[in-house]
Amino acid sequence: MKRLMIGASLVALTTGVVSADPTAPHAHASAAPVVPSVHILQYRVAPADEYFGKMKMSILGIGNVIKDDGLKIDVDATQADHVGNSIALAEDAVHDWEHKYPQDTWVPRILFRLERLYAKIDSDAARAKAKETMQWLVHDYPNSPQGKIGRSELAANKVGVKPALSTASADPPAAPPTTSP
Repeated sequence: MKRLMIGASLVALTTGVVSADPTAPHAHASAAPVVPSVHILQYRVAPADEYFGKMKMSILGIGNVIKDDGLKIDVDATQADHVGNSIALAEDAVHDWEHKYPQDTWVPRILFRLERLYAKIDSDAARAKAKETMQWLVHDYPNSPQGKIGRSELAANKVGVKPALSTASADPPAAPPTTSP
């Protein structure tokens, strides 16, 4: 019953209401429909079957590209040269996704994962992309949990910097030989 009443209300709002008084000036059946000022069907979260960017990637596809490319780099760091194009296409899809659904709570999560992926790649260009992505996240989603982490990491200069090389050796120094008398 509740759905029926809501449906009838929506029909009345979008088609216009004909007055019972035929002498009223606005009682014409051909009157322009009344359009509500609030978008009734506006979504906050992108549907899983919508596609974004040049490659028309779904939100699940974007996440899978980021995850798969990250695993490739974890296994073999030299794979970073081979995943650059797919990462760029995923980033393009995220831009389109955010443009269409700016309130989607999944976008900051994906941006955070994208920044972490760029941070895995040992190149100046990737470190610059990591910083750029974190700044994008903090700018557009400052109150999200990921935006708060990003803000603190940017303030501490932890994003987009080359990791310090460890001076400690993995093997302990050899003990000096003992001489027996």
